[in-house]
Amino acid sequence: MNSRVKNLSGSSVAYLILAALLLLTLVLYQQTVLYLNSLWSEISIGEYAHGYLVLAISVYLVFSNRKKLKNITPRPAYSVLPLLFISVLLWLAAVLVDVEAAQTVGLLLVVLTLVWSMLGHAMIKQLAFPILFISFAIPIWFPLSPLLQDITADVVFWAARLVNVPALREENMILVPSGAFSIEEACSGLRYLLAALTLGSLYAYMNYTSLWARVGVVAMAIVTAILANFLRVFIVVYLGYVTEMQHPWVEDHLMLGWYLFGGLVAILLLFDARFYKAGKAPIEAADSKPVNIITTERVRYIYISILCACILLIGPAVIYRQELPSSSGSAIKLALPSSEAGWSEPLTDTNYWQPQYTGAIQMKSVHRVRGEDVSLFIAYYPKQKQGVEVINDLNSINNKKIWKNVYAHPRVRQLAGKETKNLVVLEQLIENNKKQRRLVWYWYNVGGQLTINKYEAKVMQLAGLLAAQPQAYMIAVSIAVTADIVQARGAMLTIIGELQGPLAKISVIDE
Repeated sequence: MNSRVKNLSGSSVAYLILAALLLLTLVLYQQTVLYLNSLWSEISIGEYAHGYLVLAISVYLVFSNRKKLKNITPRPAYSVLPLLFISVLLWLAAVLVDVEAAQTVGLLLVVLTLVWSMLGHAMIKQLAFPILFISFAIPIWFPLSPLLQDITADVVFWAARLVNVPALREENMILVPSGAFSIEEACSGLRYLLAALTLGSLYAYMNYTSLWARVGVVAMAIVTAILANFLRVFIVVYLGYVTEMQHPWVEDHLMLGWYLFGGLVAILLLFDARFYKAGKAPIEAADSKPVNIITTERVRYIYISILCACILLIGPAVIYRQELPSSSGSAIKLALPSSEAGWSEPLTDTNYWQPQYTGAIQMKSVHRVRGEDVSLFIAYYPKQKQGVEVINDLNSINNKKIWKNVYAHPRVRQLAGKETKNLVVLEQLIENNKKQRRLVWYWYNVGGQLTINKYEAKVMQLAGLLAAQPQAYMIAVSIAVTADIVQARGAMLTIIGELQGPLAKISVIDE
């Protein structure tokens, strides 16, 4: 056994230690690994069902570079350890504020900087792309979906008008005489864009050496994907108009997009000028002779591996030992305006408007306020954790089985005035199957700070944890729209002003 150990080169030792550290990383950061597994296991749905394929391609790219890697001697890079530490802190912050997408970014950076620290600068030049290629399978691209959705609606609407289709636009709805087309987020083209980025980047990496040529190939792939989606939605709208919604593609138009995307990609490949086509890349010379394990190089690997392991332990250790204040109550205490101010005592709930906020201490109070039908809802979180948080995609401003949103996206409204303290709120108009409408204004309080931005709320959540103020809550006020919505907004403005004092003293108590 000793002779086998002595025959190991320094490179072999580095790879063995790195493999052990990567395995340790998978164990320590398993909550993010398990999240990625669940995301990639959704084969039939989801933008990231190709995750395991991307991971397999990443491994293949490393294997395909084995000849180049063999001629490069690993050298520990101590200067990269601060970057590894920052990556761990990024992952830790994402866990503390329960942002799973940011956790995946943090984990990817941890892996990248860990490999960089152990193998050195020359090695990372060959391994950076295969590692970062995994980014096409982690959920960092979802913010593009609403933007692509709006752009698609704009382009398709004007294209329809250009060919004399009598179309109207309302939010993300395109109305034609025979029906209506809703440009949902699934119609944004994010799946096509991700496919284009993945394939385009892989094609550029394997066939070109010039950076600008690679960037050009990826840019063409992006444009192709976006154009394919525009064309798909336009064709569906046009066919719906000319066939009075009878064409089969009106109902089943998903594969149409893939046909168009594949066709455009094939055309691009045919017209590939290959001006910057990669020749056979020269094999880099070894920067030193293979180092025997008995030399001082072994000590360097041991030192840096210990340092890396200690840094990797920081994030999970903080999460394990984290102790947030426990809930101080189970019910919300709030002193609402009196009858002298025109507020009735709490009434029986007859409007059945009920926001959905999982795991929160909730309070709903129904009143007549100077003749207006008003409901106040508060979802209070003494502390937040994964799945039980004020900002969560599963939370909803209404119970969708009874009420539906009229606006495709909430509208931002600033309430100017001393009484409302220039409060900024989100506005949504909801409607039930009886065509009754309610105007809803809502906002968030995270760690004592007001916001309507979900990303800002996550930053506030982290700041609140550091300041020992982990509580967060959502406040929503709704009013029945019986006549003009402008009149409802005016009444709501007065009501919100009257609530500012009581809401500043909100607390939770034991029932």
